[in-house]
Amino acid sequence: MELAAKVALVRPRMGELDRYGWDYELGEPAEPAGLPPALAELYRIFDGLSTRMGFIDLLDAEGALAELAKKGAGDLHDPVPNLLQFGTIGYSDALCTDLDSGAVHLFNGDLYIDAVKMGESLETNLLAPSPVAFADAFLFGPRYRELIELVGGYPTPEDEEEDEWRLLIEELGFA
Repeated sequence: MELAAKVALVRPRMGELDRYGWDYELGEPAEPAGLPPALAELYRIFDGLSTRMGFIDLLDAEGALAELAKKGAGDLHDPVPNLLQFGTIGYSDALCTDLDSGAVHLFNGDLYIDAVKMGESLETNLLAPSPVAFADAFLFGPRYRELIELVGGYPTPEDEEEDEWRLLIEELGFA
């Protein structure tokens, strides 16, 4: 099943997902101008995603454009010079796309700060060839648990048991 079909099945169920008053958000498709083609393709399917009190937080197209505008305009040293952040996983791990290839990478935000201070480059984890492939496999697919493990796992066993997003994609047969 393609990502757009999965999103279409999830969208009507979003109102069921609520954790301690924090609504889950799945943005409507957008037609972003000015973003790298691979990232724009993702936003044509959905415009941002926020789950579990921000545990998974994909920027909307406007937020990604703001990140693109800041790229190369601040830090003296950028440890990931060709990567554009478009989300956060697990509160501090940055989700990025390569501006040329579209490949999706993940890196620890705390290590990023250290790399900026030290003038070093930062190693990243390559996750998928494109944002759409990433979302299909990791956010709406069988590799969701792997993504959570990559960022250190759930904070508590209860968080895993109560992960409404995971439960929904499992119930729908995606994971």
